[in-house]
Amino acid sequence: MQVALLALALLAAGSASPADARRDQFEAEVLAQLSRIAPQALEAARGAGAAYHAERWQEAFDGYATVLAAAPGFDHALRRQCRARVRLGDKAGALPLCRAAVAAAATAANRIALADTLATPVAERRAAKAELDEATWLAGLALEGDRQDVSTAVQAGFVGLRAGATELVKTSADRLEVLAPGELATSYLGVFGALFRERYRDARRHLAAARAAGLDAEEGARLEGLVDEREPTWSRWGAPLLWAVGAWAVVLATLLAAGAVLSAVTLRGARHMAAARSAGGGAGAALRRVYAAVLWLTCAVYYLSLPLVVLLVAAGGYGVWLGFAAIGRIPIKLAVIVGIMVLVSLWAVLKGLWVSLVRRQGEDPGLRLAVQEHPRFGAALKQAAARVGTRPVDVVFVTPGTDAAVYEQGGLARRLTGRTERCLILGVGLLDGMTQGQLKAVLAHEYGHFVNRDTAGGGLALAVRRSLLQMGQALASGGAAAWYNPAWLFVTNFHKLFLRVSQGASRLQEVLADRWAALAYGGRNFAAGLAHVVARSVRFDKHADATLREVLDGGLGLRNLYQYVPATPPAEAEVTTEVEAAMRSDPSPYDSHPRPVDRIAWVGDVPSTHGADLDGAAPAWALFSDREALERRLTDEVRANVAARHGVRIPEEAPARTEETPPAEPVEASPDAPPASA
Repeated sequence: MQVALLALALLAAGSASPADARRDQFEAEVLAQLSRIAPQALEAARGAGAAYHAERWQEAFDGYATVLAAAPGFDHALRRQCRARVRLGDKAGALPLCRAAVAAAATAANRIALADTLATPVAERRAAKAELDEATWLAGLALEGDRQDVSTAVQAGFVGLRAGATELVKTSADRLEVLAPGELATSYLGVFGALFRERYRDARRHLAAARAAGLDAEEGARLEGLVDEREPTWSRWGAPLLWAVGAWAVVLATLLAAGAVLSAVTLRGARHMAAARSAGGGAGAALRRVYAAVLWLTCAVYYLSLPLVVLLVAAGGYGVWLGFAAIGRIPIKLAVIVGIMVLVSLWAVLKGLWVSLVRRQGEDPGLRLAVQEHPRFGAALKQAAARVGTRPVDVVFVTPGTDAAVYEQGGLARRLTGRTERCLILGVGLLDGMTQGQLKAVLAHEYGHFVNRDTAGGGLALAVRRSLLQMGQALASGGAAAWYNPAWLFVTNFHKLFLRVSQGASRLQEVLADRWAALAYGGRNFAAGLAHVVARSVRFDKHADATLREVLDGGLGLRNLYQYVPATPPAEAEVTTEVEAAMRSDPSPYDSHPRPVDRIAWVGDVPSTHGADLDGAAPAWALFSDREALERRLTDEVRANVAARHGVRIPEEAPARTEETPPAEPVEASPDAPPASA
């Protein structure tokens, strides 16, 4: 009964709707036909029609009885009496009237009325199967009999809904799309037609149109729940997910292209920027701002990508589960593997995010140097800072190797207020053979990073890099580092993208910092210092490797790594070849520095704006108060690292041997026995 009433309500929705016009036209045709048969019944027919459309069913039934008394067998009156009777709850009394109407005239209107009555449930119980089959057949005949009647198509659709005749519903919905597009009944039945075809997006589109056309809110909520219930998860979220992945891929490709273009622009303009006679402004400053924006955007995209990665991992696991359901069995071993991979991937993402967002104070990168104990070195630090135009570093860390770098430490509040702690990392292995002028030029280069604020904005980039590394390690250790794992694909590919952008920014930072060094101490001084750093890095690595091998193999002591002369020193030809390669090797797009030979050529002729440094030719070691003590202190660090990493203790002095003491077993020294920077 409820569906039948809804059909009539949809037909009559809107006082000025097209349905009203069609109804009025139909009523006029019925009265014209009656005027030829029994004009004396016109007044009764008008009253009965008004009562019928106002749903005063008993009054309508009695009024059409008066019409039938004047015009026996008038099919319109029989049909209307049938409909009124069934609305009054008397289906048994209504059916003979509808059958009499069909017998009088087998029109589409009479057939659809009989079909509607047959399909009407009694006392909320579904009609009998035989009645539903006959109703479906009659509704099909009605649709074929009048292809242009909107009312027939609407009622046929509702008969199909009650009879479970999906083809009848689809046919009616398609017919209404042509005859009455945009009307409420069309959109309403369109929802079901789309559902039966499993076109869920179309179903939601029809539902939105029905609501816009005036569908009751409660009925709209019921339909929405029906669509939600029938639509599979993959269908509902698959298209938005594909759009999101597509947009994501476009953004990543755009960032990659931006990184490549900026890198090319940097290298093309590097000579001009490095050789400029002024420190600030110009193309370098503008390019640096663009690079900073791209780098920050890349970091933002990383964090925004993590929810999508989680969604892709969950969707992948759900898709495999659907596959199991489709084949009708669950391979236990495979299901466990997939479940573990999903859990490991989700844990890796969360772990990477945690490491990135929760700041943890790590170990110092080296030994803290008491600068006050080395006043000449402290004065050099202040002089280099003054020439560049910034404040000196707060802390100096010395390492056993050939490091030279600066960074800032402190939380977001300290960064925003400019109260960060500036740190310098200086490898003692660099100082042998270096002049004070060269060292000061290198220090001025590092101070240039502070002036350009390369270190201030690098915290987020470092956090992203740390997060990527942590996520990759978690995936690899958990056995989820596979090409078909979305999380692993994201880590590996985003890492390449991030390196392309961040290392390109680093190349620009190096070029601009070179300019500060050249303006502070002269291009030739910085060029000589840079060449020394490159050569000394190769030579010290060779020296440390040869020394540690000899000490470990021979069970010898090591008092001073820097003064030790191995019995078999590195081959000079090999060292020279490696130095030349380090100076001239073309960098990949993922390298953080341009070629040293190019950097030297770019700044070689830039004069200092501060004049000559009187102590520039003096040895760099003269800046430190006690070379021997500092070298022995760093040697102690090397011995401690070897013991911690390899479980082999190197004594400071060679142990005395007796006849009962066999020589130590040879131990192969790992190239990374010293700290990483060595």
